[in-house]
Amino acid sequence: MRKFQMAEKGLIFDFQGFSVHDGPGCRTVIFFKGCPLNCRWCCNPEGISAFPELMYYKSRCRVDLDCVIICPSKAINFNNERILIDRKKCRDCLDHPCVKTCTHNALSWLGEYCSLEELMVKLKRDRQYWGSRGGVTLSGGEPMFQFEFVHRLLKNCYDSYMHTAMETCGFAPWKQYEQVIPFLEWIFFDLKHLDDQTHKSATGVGNKLILENARRLAEAEKDYRLVFRLPLVKEFNDSPEHLSKIVEFLHQLGKTEINLLPQHHLGNSKYSILDLPYSYPKHQIHEEAKLSELADLFAKNGVTAYLGSDTPF
Repeated sequence: MRKFQMAEKGLIFDFQGFSVHDGPGCRTVIFFKGCPLNCRWCCNPEGISAFPELMYYKSRCRVDLDCVIICPSKAINFNNERILIDRKKCRDCLDHPCVKTCTHNALSWLGEYCSLEELMVKLKRDRQYWGSRGGVTLSGGEPMFQFEFVHRLLKNCYDSYMHTAMETCGFAPWKQYEQVIPFLEWIFFDLKHLDDQTHKSATGVGNKLILENARRLAEAEKDYRLVFRLPLVKEFNDSPEHLSKIVEFLHQLGKTEINLLPQHHLGNSKYSILDLPYSYPKHQIHEEAKLSELADLFAKNGVTAYLGSDTPF
């Protein structure tokens, strides 16, 4: 069943309407589930797994054990006064009886398979609120992780005269980017670290493919706008030495702007809901003065750095 779903439908974990930070104008953002990276600071950990997931809100739980009793896969157990969930056993569940039986909303199901037709109906409904400059942005997770479906979706949006944008980590075969480029007008591309081993230690994958795709996208930039983004993570990629290398890399690509995304902890609570460890404590964020200092470093080297949502669209 899952193979059919992944081939014919997209796995979505969220929609965000009226977004003004993910491309020009007012936009609808579609969050695709599944990502080849596992960044330790990810603010959307629910987008990493390529499967639907059960989310458990411990603070709402009354431990009545109805979910343990009704689960057909025996994926939910009770031990040492707490609920334990084997999420691998949940992957093929279609009916989610545990969610339906929980009267305190302590359980919810994350991830919905949507057909192309269903998404286009939603986007055509939303477009009346976009204005003349708005459109649709694909995010995640990583949209290219569901390449076949995303390719079809982008082509349909393009054919429907919808402005299209995509946020990507860059970790996908170049031949796939070649196929979606004709249907994209904006690409937001993450640069996390330029050292291969350091990148791998924090994300789970090296950066050679990512940097090569960055070069190719910059060379091919013609009918779309390419904006590089640097998620600023304290004591990981914010040293003057590394930022100088980022500046040099941008100059090599003929780029003179970058979007700096300060780390935040808005997604912290999601980790406990998914029984995942959170690697970055709350104190590891940049002060405003430090962010301005880092932006000045770029400016002094001929690169305009936009902080957070300040990217001019």
